[in-house]
Amino acid sequence: MGTLQYCRRLHGFVWLLVLFLSSVFSLASMMDVSLQGHRKRILSGSNTHSPHSNTGPNEYTVCGDATEVDGRLMPPNFDCDEGDVISDIKFAFYGQPTGDCGTFKRGKCGPHNALNIVKKKCLGKGKCELLASDKIFGPSHCKGTIRFVIEFTCKKT
Repeated sequence: MGTLQYCRRLHGFVWLLVLFLSSVFSLASMMDVSLQGHRKRILSGSNTHSPHSNTGPNEYTVCGDATEVDGRLMPPNFDCDEGDVISDIKFAFYGQPTGDCGTFKRGKCGPHNALNIVKKKCLGKGKCELLASDKIFGPSHCKGTIRFVIEFTCKKT
């Protein structure tokens, strides 16, 4: 194979790679979705959203999920983007909840006051640090793995 023919094939491959990468990044920027660790952020203006989301154009839903690791509950990372505030807490449960972001449901065990406690400590703040434990929410009375899940709305300020 001659040098000229090799360069044409290489040039074609480079163009194909550029087109592929530009379409992937263009699609990702249009979807406006990000995932960080155990946190799932779903923006209301995107193609993917929480099934029960009633957020407006300046709001977005964030879900946090903390699960026991080596007998210790790791705190979820729940905060809004810089300058935004937590405007609504749709769901919070400490125990053994079921479902995923947008479809969380109370489990068969766990204290009933988690939502009220989280609302009291977190509404109106941009970041909420809350260690999920029996000391905060009361005894879970759960056998097996305990989770703390939260679904809340951030409002752009």
